[in-house]
Amino acid sequence: MLWIVISLFLCWLAYREFRSTRAVPLDMPITKAVSKPYVATVLILAAASAWQPISVWRLEHYLSLKATELADGHVARLHCNTIVDTMFDQNLAIGHANPVTGAIVFQYPWCGTLRAYMRHPQRADHDELESLDMLTHESMHVRGEYNEAVTECEAVQRNYRTARMLGVADGVARRNALDFYYGIYETRAYKEDGPPDRYYSEECAPGRALDEHLSDSSWPHRR
Repeated sequence: MLWIVISLFLCWLAYREFRSTRAVPLDMPITKAVSKPYVATVLILAAASAWQPISVWRLEHYLSLKATELADGHVARLHCNTIVDTMFDQNLAIGHANPVTGAIVFQYPWCGTLRAYMRHPQRADHDELESLDMLTHESMHVRGEYNEAVTECEAVQRNYRTARMLGVADGVARRNALDFYYGIYETRAYKEDGPPDRYYSEECAPGRALDEHLSDSSWPHRR
């Protein structure tokens, strides 16, 4: 919202420049003419200021459509929190969803992390793989699942599908999904000071109880 206010203020400065310049007698100083460099500068700055929120709104709309598709048609509305939003969000998770309303929230800066993943999925890092899984995970909540371990297992089986929906090439999408499963998800089973992570289940594996036998599962045996 702040960027939109800044953009509108800059547009007003350009408008004021035009309004303050009126037809004047020929003997008046030429400096009364519109300053084209000034107007061009403020309009460029206005456009740049408006682009940031517009790009976020476009990303939110795009991800909302993908989340709705992942949630089997249950309408999802994804919102990217700003730094201020995140500071005042009572839910401390990096992402959360309301299965009743379909609202999904990504805390700052996770929308940017997911955007970075979409730019270069072939060299996705740990956080970028987490952001891919977070989109799938929260979509599973919108789909109607409340249990975190079951929701996460549904997500790891669909991360390949999510990556493909985001335009990632087949081989890269497969590798990303498996890198998350073997490199991130399975490490949650090992905690030195307590039980496994609440997002983890030993039944989340090929052929185990939580295997949904999806035709496009992320797991190797479903290729």
